[in-house]
Formats: sequence, structure tokens, C-alpha cells
Amino acid sequence: MSKFIAVEELPQYAPGELKLDSSAVGRPDFRMRVFRYAPSDIWVPPTEDFLIVVYRQGATAMNRRVTGAWKQERVSRGITTLLTRAEPSHWRWANDIEVSHFYISPAYMMKTASEAFDRDVGAIELHDLLGIDDPVLSWINEQMAHEVAAGGPGGRLCYDALSLQASIHIIRKYAAVKFKMPSAQGHFRPAHARLIEDYIQQNISRNITLDELAAICNCTPIQFARKFHAHYGIRPHAFVQKQKVEQACRHLRRDNLALKEIALLSGFADQSHLNRVFRRYRNCTPAEYRKGASGT
Repeated sequence: MSKFIAVEELPQYAPGELKLDSSAVGRPDFRMRVFRYAPSDIWVPPTEDFLIVVYRQGATAMNRRVTGAWKQERVSRGITTLLTRAEPSHWRWANDIEVSHFYISPAYMMKTASEAFDRDVGAIELHDLLGIDDPVLSWINEQMAHEVAAGGPGGRLCYDALSLQASIHIIRKYAAVKFKMPSAQGHFRPAHARLIEDYIQQNISRNITLDELAAICNCTPIQFARKFHAHYGIRPHAFVQKQKVEQACRHLRRDNLALKEIALLSGFADQSHLNRVFRRYRNCTPAEYRKGASGT
């Protein structure tokens, strides 16, 4: 057996009647399953995914031990239990219950947290909470179950939106998030990368300096050049030139402008400059590219 068990292996340790499965509708990195359970005493090995349990029907005293002493809570419809990944757990309950399971992959949680905080995330761990009353998660659970059961048009889009909403809510309220330390030679934060690319596009018709781009990220020009190469795999000057060539291509395909006008609109000094750089990236002249694009 592997170190962590997958979703498909869980019924071996927690046998129950499967009532609903999101596999046909929902995303695989945020999977929902609904189970009906009889009274049980089970031990579950560490799981590879985070586990959220939302109680749908029945009421019982739920006993659980993850690390340390046993915990007990009275659970019923609308109550939620959280279990972080990679931890074994022992569960006991005395009455019939129906529950929804959310299995959330660490990759999906890391991606969501990175986008939510606009920082590189190193690790996420859920708080050990056995019984919480959370109307948001209860409502999302009902909406997801409806989408999975109904299978109507747009179900996948709706399910994905609910998955994102649930993940952000969980990260904000019930998770410990550790961020990676920034590095002068590391990648840009997503927001900085968007600002850089937008700035280049908005100023493509003129000469863009390294100092200007570095100021966007509050870096020195040397730091910026290192981070830019690490992020994009290309030097800033070459990246800008490539964007200028792409801008020229767009004009050549759709506009009947003179080449010298296209050169100026695309940020080149003159037509001769456009010809030299264009041939380097496209292996043809602008005139030849225009002829090929027009099909004549």
C-alpha cells in the first residue's frame, strides 16, 4: 500500500452505501461523494487529499481521534467536520447518518491559495475541527448535490464555481497557510507578471526601458532582469522585441498601412529596423509575411 490512500480506497476502511458521486459532472481535484453509514468504529489511513465532511441526515455523537486525545461532538444536518491531509484518523458513532464528502487535492488548494493571496504558497494544513456550524459550506453542499443529481446544462461550470467558492472559504477560515519566502532570483508574483505584460502592451509603440519595468515591481534593474529571465526564460529586451514583432504581425494581417507606419506603431525606429528584427524572429520580411497572410 502507498503512503497515502486515494479517494477510491476510502470505502475499504469506511464502508458505506454510495448515494452520489460527482465524477461525471465535477472536477477530479475537488470531488464530492455522498454516503449513507450505519453505526461504525473505523480507522482510516492518511489520505492524499483534504477531507471535508458535511452531515446531511441523522444525528449522533461523533468521536474522533487524529493525534492526541479523543474528541467528541454532537453532529447533525448542516454540521461540518474538517480533516487535513496526510493524517491517520479513528472515528466512532452510534447512529445512522448520511454525509457528503469533499475530497480536495493539495495542488488545487495550493493554486487557489496562491491566487487568493497573490503569493507563492509553500504548504496548507486544515485545522482539526470535528463539529462546526458553517452555513456557507452547508449551502454549497446542497447546491453541489443538486447539480450532480440533476446533470443539467452548465452543470460542470456551476460545479467548478462552487468548488472555487468552497475552497476560498475554507482557506480563509479553517486553514494555516505557509508562504514561500520571496527571492530576488525567483519568479514574479502573478499580479506583478500581469502588470508587466499589460505595461508592455500599452506602451508597445515606444522604447520601453529596463528601469521602467523594474519600477513596476520595486526591483533594481539587475534584480528585475534576473527574475524576468527566471520567470519567462528570456531576457526582457528580447521579450519586448518579440511583442513588437507580434504587434507588427497583427497590423500586417488586418491593416493596409505602409510598412513605415507599421514600424512606428509597433515601436521600431524605422522600416529598416522593423525588417531586421522581423526577419530574425519570423525568418521572412514583413512584406513576405503580409503576402502570405493575404493568400496572394
